[in-house]
Amino acid sequence: IMENEINKPRGPIIIDLDDTITRGFGSYETIKPNKQVVNKINEYRAIGFEVVIFTARNMRKYSKDISKITLNTVPKIIKWLEKNKIEVDGVIVGKPWCGYDGFYVDDKSIRPDEFVNLSFEEIKNLIK
Repeated sequence: IMENEINKPRGPIIIDLDDTITRGFGSYETIKPNKQVVNKINEYRAIGFEVVIFTARNMRKYSKDISKITLNTVPKIIKWLEKNKIEVDGVIVGKPWCGYDGFYVDDKSIRPDEFVNLSFEEIKNLIK
C-alpha cells in the first residue's frame, strides 16, 4: 500500500469467525485463534480498514432466531475476542448457515489463506 494511502478511510472487511479467525470449530472456552488471520486483521485495521465479523454461529441451534443468538452467543464471542486480544469494529450475527455440503458465493470473497498470504493489491486484482 502506498504511503499516501495509509490513513485513507476505507470500507469494512467483513470476515467470518469460526474456522477463519478461530482455528477450527468448538467451544469458545477452548478454541484457539488463528494467529496469522489475527495478525492480518491488525495490519488492515492499522491502515484504516474497519473489520466486522459476520457469523452463522448458532443459526441452526437457535432455528435462525437472531434474538436468542444475540442474547446467548454474542456475549461469548465478545468474551473470546477480549480474552484473545482481538480488536474488531463490530459483530453481526444471522449469516445464513449453508449446511455441511453448501457454500457461499460472493463476488468479493477471498479464502482465509488468501487473506493471510496476498497483498492488498493482489487481493484487489483477484476480486476484480
